[in-house]
Amino acid sequence: MPFYRELMGTNALEAGPSVLAGLAALVDSMKADEVVHLLRSDWREQVMGAWLSLAHPFDDAVLAAVTRALETSGGSLTAPPLLAAVVTLEAPTATASIQAYYEADVAGGWGSAGLALAAAATLPNSPLLAPTAADEETFKALSVLANCLKPVADQTAATGDT
Repeated sequence: MPFYRELMGTNALEAGPSVLAGLAALVDSMKADEVVHLLRSDWREQVMGAWLSLAHPFDDAVLAAVTRALETSGGSLTAPPLLAAVVTLEAPTATASIQAYYEADVAGGWGSAGLALAAAATLPNSPLLAPTAADEETFKALSVLANCLKPVADQTAATGDT
C-alpha cells in the first residue's frame, strides 16, 4: 500500500504535495468494496482505508467498516486517520465508536486518547471530557485534510454551491 508511512498517525499533516496528490488520485479511483477490504485488514491497510473511505460518504458498508476499524484500533498509527474519517463521514455510530476507542486507548496507553476527545468534541452531546487545545488543533487540521479529500459533488451539496 503506497503512502501509508506518510499518512499514518498524524504524519499526513506533514505530507508533501506529491503524497497528497497521490492520495487524492487514489481516493478518486477506489471502489467501496476495496475500501472495506482495506479497513478489515492489518494496520497499514487500515491507515489507507481510513483516508480512502472519504470517497464513499454515503456507503453504509464503508461507514460500518470505518467505525469497526476505529473500535478495534490498536493505537496511534491508525487512530488519527480513523477518527478524522469517522467524524468527516458523519458515521451514525461515531460517538459510540469514538468513546469505545477512547476507553481502550486510555486503558492501553496508546497515545491517541486526546485526539479521540477532540474528535468527540466536534459531535453533539459528547459524553467525553473536553480536549486540550493542542489536541483540538491537531484534530482540526486532520479534519481539514479529510474534508479536502471528500468528493467534489459531496462538498458542493454540503455548501449549496453549484
